[in-house]
Amino acid sequence: MTPLPEFERRPATALVAMANALSMGDPVSEDALTQIIRAVSTSSSERAALLAAIGAANDPETGLTVADLLTAFATRAGDAEAQAQDADQVIGQWSQRLAAGALLASFGAAIAGTVTGGLAFGLTLLSFSGFIFATASRLGGRARRRIKTQEREAAESLARHVLEAAKNTGSTK
Repeated sequence: MTPLPEFERRPATALVAMANALSMGDPVSEDALTQIIRAVSTSSSERAALLAAIGAANDPETGLTVADLLTAFATRAGDAEAQAQDADQVIGQWSQRLAAGALLASFGAAIAGTVTGGLAFGLTLLSFSGFIFATASRLGGRARRRIKTQEREAAESLARHVLEAAKNTGSTK
């Protein structure tokens, strides 16, 4: 007898299954739940599959549970977005101040004659590299913040759609 083929579970159906497991009091891995919500909220086909799975669910509370999970994820993504913005501002300001201070110090040392020749030129180039690192850290922070913003907005939008679908499903049953 040949074994049955294993089918990969869609993230949308996995999210509905996790919501059902949570409503029954079963433990669910927070990391797995976060990964599944990211997968569902970033794919239009998974969002559609989620709405269909909620509509086909036997428990009318499934849509509310999924919407609550999505809202909690959006809240966490919003907090991460705020932290990334704060870190970006702090790191960017301090790295720019440090680079400007190093540049002024190298110019001051060169003008005063404390360092001359190649050493003065090297110190000046080193202080300019501080500006490059400051800019790179700001760009990296903005990219992380943009990703968190997209995750938050996608989860909030999907939660609204799920709540609307749950209302419509609840009114027809």
